[in-house]
Amino acid sequence: MSLEIDKVTSEIGKWAQRNTGIVQFKDGGYAIATFEIDSFGDTIYVFVEKTEWGYRVGDDGRLLFKLDPGESNLDMYETAAEIALGAGYDFDEETCEIFVEVEEEDLAQAIMRLAQIQVAISYLG
Repeated sequence: MSLEIDKVTSEIGKWAQRNTGIVQFKDGGYAIATFEIDSFGDTIYVFVEKTEWGYRVGDDGRLLFKLDPGESNLDMYETAAEIALGAGYDFDEETCEIFVEVEEEDLAQAIMRLAQIQVAISYLG
């Protein structure tokens, strides 16, 4: 039985790796095309940049801009901020970016959790 579990676990990891794209920018940052899909059917992107003590993982303010480019739905912005903060992420009110700063050992988890948060928030629009 545990052999089957190990095989399934391995296959999940392989599938996730095949369905995740990473592009490095000239400044050293990364754009990660996750396998998560938002309410519009679009790929969820996460942006990572190296900081002095770890990594900054964010959406670059793109999700809320996509949902409401004119920033006219203040209730949606407040709800999105509450969701982000409740999940342990920060919310920049000026840029509407959802982000978190993490150490290297928490990087993969922070990326995937942010992708999931973006999926959830995308349904507010």
